[in-house]
Amino acid sequence: MLNIVAAILLFGFIIMFHELGHFLLAKANGVAVMEFSIGMGPRLASVVWRGTRYSLKILPLGGSCAMADEDTDSGDPNGFLSKSVWARISVIAAGPVFNFILAFIFGVIIVWYCGYDLPVISGIMEGYPAEAAGIEEGDIIFSINGKKLMEYRDLQQYLMLHPEEELIMECGRLTDEAKAAGVNWYTYSGKEQVKRYTATLATRYSEENKAYMMGIEHQMEYHKPKGIGHLFSLGWHEVIFQGRSAIESFRLLFRGYLGTEDLGGPVRIVAEMGETVGEVRSAGWLSVLLTLMNIGVVLSATLGTMNLLPIPALDGGRLAFLLVEAVRGRAISQEKEGMIHLAGMVVLMGLMLLIMFNDIRNLIFR
Repeated sequence: MLNIVAAILLFGFIIMFHELGHFLLAKANGVAVMEFSIGMGPRLASVVWRGTRYSLKILPLGGSCAMADEDTDSGDPNGFLSKSVWARISVIAAGPVFNFILAFIFGVIIVWYCGYDLPVISGIMEGYPAEAAGIEEGDIIFSINGKKLMEYRDLQQYLMLHPEEELIMECGRLTDEAKAAGVNWYTYSGKEQVKRYTATLATRYSEENKAYMMGIEHQMEYHKPKGIGHLFSLGWHEVIFQGRSAIESFRLLFRGYLGTEDLGGPVRIVAEMGETVGEVRSAGWLSVLLTLMNIGVVLSATLGTMNLLPIPALDGGRLAFLLVEAVRGRAISQEKEGMIHLAGMVVLMGLMLLIMFNDIRNLIFR
């Protein structure tokens, strides 16, 4: 039960942090905020300060930021619709941006404590394409089809999201002199210690593993970042990694590699989070905290990415209308925009009901 509670609180905190972004930028731009809430449902407690009601509500499921004239223009000079188009863009964009900030903070902490794992090859599987392409044990893969790899899981992600594609990989092999001097891929310091080469191959489907494979093995080996700059770079990479996963998953869905049953909603997410936390509880509170942060990176980066997509009723849909207004010099009528957002909300609600049905069915019959 405590595992589920921890998962719900994390989920709610991420949504609340998103709303905090809207709130802070609204205040910075002089927009009147009627209420900022932590939680949902009936109020447990509230206080009014400087024209804003701050509320704590009974359900720990996120929060809300209610701004004056958010949807209809009453002529209030401090209303949302009375502000400049760029002020409104900053207020709407702040929610997703704050999700990326939160994911970055979590990512930096995780990398600082756990380290990073380079795409170094620890073994070659006989008869697979990697062997025929001349890749050897101990080599490293720098990039694949022009995409730089910072960690081994970048390679895993690319192979999962781009099945059946030809792979052009920039690889490296330490020189004999570098190996003799005890140099490895975490300590090498110059091009003269590395022989670079290009390997071209296509993955092959493995019935045993139910996946497209190139035939390499990897032994995880985590090392600490090389300074604060490298740490921040790896922390930001955590955000990019999860955001890309969210977008690419939709591409696979439309290409037929994923089905609607593969999509997960809040019920499934909380259940799986609870299971994951339960599995690491025996390792101590620090392992639980790092696990929750890791899940937080995934959820926060995904929420930020999805909210920036130009889908009606989401922040990205509202941003699309505001950008059109910035280019045209005048806004699209509120009535037309409201109808489009309403239609988008109906579609999203239908999708959420389908996902929730799948979540409940999978929990019952798995």
